[in-house]
Amino acid sequence: MLLITCPVTRSDELVADRRIRSATNHPTHIALHVECPACQGVHVYRTGRRWDAVREARATTPAREAKHLAHA
Repeated sequence: MLLITCPVTRSDELVADRRIRSATNHPTHIALHVECPACQGVHVYRTGRRWDAVREARATTPAREAKHLAHA
């Protein structure tokens, strides 16, 4: 079971594992494509410590440096 927040309705939803449509492993994160019971859409949720580190770096560095970090 996953607890997700639907970006359309802004509601918290408890979702069964069978609603995960795909999982993609990236160097910085794992992307889960989850079917939402609230709006019937498919949303992407990203997990991982390195993903959080990249997001924090983007928030604290100028745009040029953040673009460089995204390609690292």
